[in-house]
Amino acid sequence: MERSLREKVIDLLKEKEMSVTEICRELDLDPEKAKEVYGVIKTLPKILKRKGLQVVMLPPKCMNCGFEFENPKPSKCPKCRGERISEARFKIV
Repeated sequence: MERSLREKVIDLLKEKEMSVTEICRELDLDPEKAKEVYGVIKTLPKILKRKGLQVVMLPPKCMNCGFEFENPKPSKCPKCRGERISEARFKIV
């Protein structure tokens, strides 16, 4: 039986910390599926709480000034207006 996208994402994030782009690449998904992967990650806290696990987000950072974002998908740095922003990374612990 084919495993769901959620099960595959959980397995990957239990192994190592990854960005959504890396998850898409690892699962051989079209980059346009990134939005769907974000949706899966957003639902994980409720699911994992029952198992005593949690999703940890390492926040995205501005590569110009080092500003850390709370939002996992920022577009522009409020501090320096830079657009070179590292991707948020996720891990299940």
